[in-house]
Amino acid sequence: MGESDRQPATFAENYDSVLVPVIFRPWAQELIRRAGPKDGEDILDLACGTGAVTREVAGVVKNPGSLTGADHSAGMLAVARAMAEAVGIEADWVEADAGALPFDDDSFDLVLCQQALQFFPDRAAALSETRRVLKPGGRIAACIQRSIDLNPLLAAQSAALDRFVGTSAGDAVRAICGWPGADAVRAAFEAAGFAAISVQSVTLTLHHPDARAFAAGAMGGMHTGNWLSQASEADRTACIDAFLDGLGPHCDGTSMTVPHVSNVVTATA
Repeated sequence: MGESDRQPATFAENYDSVLVPVIFRPWAQELIRRAGPKDGEDILDLACGTGAVTREVAGVVKNPGSLTGADHSAGMLAVARAMAEAVGIEADWVEADAGALPFDDDSFDLVLCQQALQFFPDRAAALSETRRVLKPGGRIAACIQRSIDLNPLLAAQSAALDRFVGTSAGDAVRAICGWPGADAVRAAFEAAGFAAISVQSVTLTLHHPDARAFAAGAMGGMHTGNWLSQASEADRTACIDAFLDGLGPHCDGTSMTVPHVSNVVTATA
């Protein structure tokens, strides 16, 4: 996702160790709760990154028909593969463009996609392809970040990067909130041929006991790029300080507890 395919494997490892526990594991659990994956189902983790969704599914569904993770980043897939193998999860990891998926028609019972649809350069093609590879009656569950004014974590991060790195860095964070409108999301799913479409605003409460450690890792482990690597040591420290200040009441000086708001979409093929 984003620029991660141009980053070394250590970037993907940092992404998995810093961002996944705080952000992507909770959202994976929420999607799985809503989708209700079952034994025997063929499941696709679309734009899988380092495989957070697949790992969570494997903990819930003991006998899936198959587990597949697809992402355009070889570095992310390498980490996903290694982490899955380390805990005995059998999955296929496929380097793929979401707009041209290398799977046969009617291949999957369930597609899960967390915080990725907003990044696809051709959303219509990605949704059409997702619809194509789903079996008749198959399901999709996806979450898509809502606007930045509802997400203090991203608001604080983008403002700090604007100030100490540049607006291109802040813009990369704001792009995470690049498809916030529920009506537009619903219309795109309808145009791709999905039915029984539900778009609900969902708020999760995210927590990290060491906000400064999270800030340092997140600024260097965003799927939108390691922006702090461009800054001096003084500016890196100042940027992290500004991020923590920007969290306001969501940071108590040590830990952070923040609302994270997304549209959660469920639909059937």
